[in-house]
Amino acid sequence: MFLRRYLLLDAPTKAPPPWIATVPAFRVLKQHRALDFRAPVTILTGENGVGKSTLLEGIAISCHFNERGGPFGAQAAGRSNPLRDIADVVRSNRPMDGYFLRAESHFNVASDYGDSAPGVSNLHHMSHGESVMQVVQHAFHGNGLYLLDEPESGLSMIRQMALLAELHAVAQAGAQVIVATHSPVLLALPGAEIWEFGVDATFRRGVPVEATVPFRALRDFLDDPHGIADYMVGITDD
Repeated sequence: MFLRRYLLLDAPTKAPPPWIATVPAFRVLKQHRALDFRAPVTILTGENGVGKSTLLEGIAISCHFNERGGPFGAQAAGRSNPLRDIADVVRSNRPMDGYFLRAESHFNVASDYGDSAPGVSNLHHMSHGESVMQVVQHAFHGNGLYLLDEPESGLSMIRQMALLAELHAVAQAGAQVIVATHSPVLLALPGAEIWEFGVDATFRRGVPVEATVPFRALRDFLDDPHGIADYMVGITDD
């Protein structure tokens, strides 16, 4: 694997902003001091606001990816992650390669590619979901580190299943994959170790997909879609 652990520095180069102390994922990192990667595929999940994206972006920056995403080797530029000066990664001696795919900034990365996008002339000539799949199918391979932040955004359920298969294939070929997601489909990625962060800074790793909050929420909805819809409408009206 490319990454072995993500850890807090004993001597931070700069104090983090005060708000980061309230982020559940940071509180978990602070409590454990280091989070080890034990499987070729690691999936981060949890409710909105627990800090999955902040943690994944911090890992990406420590690996010298561009903050807004794109292939490894792109010039690092953009916003400053609050973990930049207080945490770092422990890497293996494998030569770095890979891709950081962020749903929220994928449009901008596609603009940077222009007519040099992987496998096509221009990613803007297709839908968001199609362009995400295009990058995964043509830029991901068995000798890279792939960080994906909510890649299910814009993908149909069928495309999420296809993405699961693509990520499994590159992991089987030797890649390391780390995904932050709300998708029950991606949580089922074979062989993945699931990290679930709670809003109260609880942390569970090695969670079976059936025990995750996204899977249980979807299962409850599918068991009684009309009842759940009526209940949610009711509490919203109240």
